[in-house]
Amino acid sequence: MNLDWVILRKDYKETHGQSTAYMIYLDHENADIVVAIRGLHLGNQSDYVVLFDNKLGKRRLMDLLERNPTYTLTFAGHSLGAGVVALLTMVVLQNQDLLGNVERKMIRCYAIAPARCTSLNLAIRYADVINSVVLQVATQAFL
Repeated sequence: MNLDWVILRKDYKETHGQSTAYMIYLDHENADIVVAIRGLHLGNQSDYVVLFDNKLGKRRLMDLLERNPTYTLTFAGHSLGAGVVALLTMVVLQNQDLLGNVERKMIRCYAIAPARCTSLNLAIRYADVINSVVLQVATQAFL
């Protein structure tokens, strides 16, 4: 990871010593714009920022997509952050004009241990874009 390619993130002073709740990373090696959201703890007021700081992030994404039209747009998240990126991906796909008409094939999402936030119907409808990774452990192995 090249720190010079980090476009937007909160620093430790802004997060009171916690890791940044989100970041936008411009990956030139893989021609990808990455929006990453960590597992959020909504008991921390600073974590609410990721849910409400929309205008700045949207403008930055639009600028990056305009300057890098051949780059893919990847959303990635863990835990509650995975649920947020899954829903955000659906919003982007339903409103592609808001980010400069990015083609569906140029958008992808990786949701690691996501909070359950969609119906089976929506999960199937967006299965080509949203990849959920859930670790399941057989309970019989512990008996």
